[in-house]
Amino acid sequence: MAYDCDNVTGGSKMSQTWLTDMTHFIDEDGELISEPYHAKRLGEYIASIVLMVSYPTAEIPPEYRVVCRRRPKQQSCGEEIAGFVDPDTEKIVWVCPRCGDRGFISNWRGTVWDLSEVVDIDH
Repeated sequence: MAYDCDNVTGGSKMSQTWLTDMTHFIDEDGELISEPYHAKRLGEYIASIVLMVSYPTAEIPPEYRVVCRRRPKQQSCGEEIAGFVDPDTEKIVWVCPRCGDRGFISNWRGTVWDLSEVVDIDH
């Protein structure tokens, strides 16, 4: 699924690095998994980041922007996630500029959330 590198290595709880493979959140029909619940929620979050980063124009409409889901000190972080596609690895690299939550998403190309090849998009 997703691996929280900082927790595995005993790193700081202030930020996490998520190593996620989009295919781990997809069922046999190519849709997001429906359970377990927490995996579904994480899959929805990761899919929204894929939509945002793969949006085919530089100007991303507000409905495609992703807000950080972390809750440091029980308060919503609420900062907009920043991301890009690493040209060497083809992984999506994303980060929250406020709290430092960050991650890499692999195997996202060709999923229904990959908008990189879409020529005309309605939003």
